Amino acid sequence: MKKLALAALMTTFALSGCSTMGMDNERTMVVEGQTMNVKVINIPSFEVEIAPRKAVCDLMTANGTKVESECLQYRQTYQKNYTTLNGNIQGFTYEPNYRYVLDVRQEAMMNETTNMVKPVWILNEVVSKTAE
Repeated sequence: MKKLALAALMTTFALSGCSTMGMDNERTMVVEGQTMNVKVINIPSFEVEIAPRKAVCDLMTANGTKVESECLQYRQTYQKNYTTLNGNIQGFTYEPNYRYVLDVRQEAMMNETTNMVKPVWILNEVVSKTAE
C-alpha cells in the first residue's frame, strides 16, 4: 500500500513538471533509501487526518543540528499508518486528545535562510474534530 501511495505521489510530482514558478521548486528527498529530486507543487485542497497524540521526531535547526521534538502525526483518510509532519499547519491550533480531519492546501515557499523551496501546509477548513 505504501508503494502505491508513493507511486501516486511521484506521479503527481511528475505531472506537475510544467510549473511556471519563478524559483527553483525542486527539493531533494530520500524515498525508499534513494535520494531523488522532486518538484514541490501547489495543491489547492486535500484532506488529512491528524492523530490525537503527537509523536517524538527529529527536527533540523537553522544551523543544521538535529533536535528532538514533538510533531503532529497525519495520514490521508484512506491510509492505515501515520507519518510525522516536520512543521506546522498554518492557521491550525492543535489540541491533544482530539482526532481531526482537515482540509489543507500546500504551497511552495522559499526558505530565506537556506534558499530552498519547501512545502508549507495551510488550513482551509476543519472538517471534523472528535474527542478520543
